Order: sequence, then C-alpha cells, then structure tokens
Amino acid sequence: MTLPAGTPQQPEQALALLGAASALGAPDPGSARGPSALEGSGLVASLRAAGRTARWSATLEPSPLSDTAHDMRTSLQVNGAFATRLADAIAGLPAGEFPLVLGGDHAIATGTWRGVGHRIGQAPGLIWIDAHLDSHTAHTTHSGNIHGMPLAALLGEGAPELTDLPGPCLDPARCCVVGARAWEAEEHALLQRLGVRIFTMDEVHHRGLHAVMGDALAITRAGGRGFGLSLDLDALDPGELPAVTCPEPDGLGVASLAAELRRLRACPDFVAMEIVEYRPDLDPDGLCAARIVKLAQSALGRETMPAPSADPSVAKVQ
Repeated sequence: MTLPAGTPQQPEQALALLGAASALGAPDPGSARGPSALEGSGLVASLRAAGRTARWSATLEPSPLSDTAHDMRTSLQVNGAFATRLADAIAGLPAGEFPLVLGGDHAIATGTWRGVGHRIGQAPGLIWIDAHLDSHTAHTTHSGNIHGMPLAALLGEGAPELTDLPGPCLDPARCCVVGARAWEAEEHALLQRLGVRIFTMDEVHHRGLHAVMGDALAITRAGGRGFGLSLDLDALDPGELPAVTCPEPDGLGVASLAAELRRLRACPDFVAMEIVEYRPDLDPDGLCAARIVKLAQSALGRETMPAPSADPSVAKVQ
C-alpha cells in the first residue's frame, strides 16, 4: 500500500521490523545472520518496553543460488534482484506502520530507500551514518564489493541493475553523510559533484556531534517531505562495537550517538530507519547486539519515556 505523498510518522504508528538477510554485497557472509540474531536478542520486546507497538514483519533471504561467487555483472544482478524484493516488501507494508529494516550488508539500502520513496510517494531525505561513503560504481570500485555502491545507486549513479528499481532516486540536496573517515577519491568526487554534504569525523570532533546532527536534520527535513536514517554500524568506534564487516578506528561513541538519535522521536516527518552490517559471528557474548538494541530504542522509543539509565559500558562521549 502506498501512503499519500508527504505522510509523516505519527505517534500511533506501529513499528514493522523487516529483516534483510543478505550479504551478497559484502566480502564475508557473516552479516547475513544479523537480522536473525537481532530478532533473537529481544529487539521487539525492547521496543515495546520503550512504549511502541512493534512486530517482526518478515525476514527476506536471497535465493540459495544467489549466494555463490560470481563476476561483477552477476553480482550486480543478484544484488539488484534482492533489492527489488526488499523495495516491494517495504512499499507493501500496511499504511499504519513505520519500517525498521535490519541488514544484512549495506547493499540492501538500494532496496530500502527506493521502497520507502515508493511507499510515501516521493524521495525521502536521508541521513547516511557511515564510516565510508559507499558511493562507488562498478567502474570505480577498488574492491568489487557491492556494499560500497548503494549511496551512489540511490542517487541514480552506476549500473542499471542497482539504479533501475521501483521508487524515486534520492535528491542529493536532501542527503548527507555523517561520521565518514575512510573513502577513495572517486567516490568522494562523485558526492562532491552531486552536492551531497559530507560531515567527516574531523568535523564531528571539531564542532561536536550535536551540532553536526542538527545540520544533518535541517538538510534532510527540508520542505517537511519526510526523511529517513541509514545506520551502518561501522560508523561506531570499533572499541565499543567491533562486530561489523569493515571496522574503522576513531568512530562515533555509542552513548553520544544514542543521545542524538533520541532527537528523532520528536520528528513527525521521520518515515523509516535502517541498521546494517552487524556481524553476530564476531559478537560471542552479545554485547554488540545489546548496544544495537539501545540505539534502536533511542531513535524509536516514545518521546514521553524517561531517558534510559546510564550504562557504564557505553559511557564514551564524543
């Protein structure tokens, strides 16, 4: 079901959690198990405890024939096919539900945000929280991994297998990257050419995360037309959240990001959220899963709920 253009998140909206169990775009299959591990971690119960009606809607998995080594063209095809299925699933959620998509590697974002655009009738603004820019194309990639391409594809750049999906392309003027600290020159040049604002970790350190997130919200909420947030967990400092595919040093603190995500509770135009790249095989004690749950609660709990009690294990402040 497609919502009318500009439909905002409403306080009574239920949360629909949708797993996207694909690691087709990553060099390691571990992130494909992320959704099931988060489902088993008590995420739904935790969101209910934070005052929200929540359900696990479904978990999408690639065809077994897709999950094999293949050349670039085939890789683009299988990733595009999975993204199309995900976009259709998001667009088809009941109108009274707010999508929380759980990956999987970040290649799934090509389906998530095209599906959200189809759902609300126009492209959402998007805050992309990530250590990387994810803005390569098949012609510029250094690694050959599709999870390094989704933001470029969402902006209409790259192979048609990733760009020709149902739903509108994003408007670069209403997109920004927060927490970036590792990229190649080609993808940085692409985002600069398109006019996407990049808030690097150097800027976060200089100005503070609160100021940066304020600017990010202003960019993506322009016109009140709905916005979303895509969180690649490698944006977090690996000293606090190491269970990711491509960790990068000097990242965001869990506690400081959680505090900023609470600001989303007061945004009636917040229309969808995505969390990706969790590796449960690198999280034997479940500590990273617990911190991911806290981040989801911070963004999606009721604004009337009291602030969570301090957790010394996530006490790092930016």
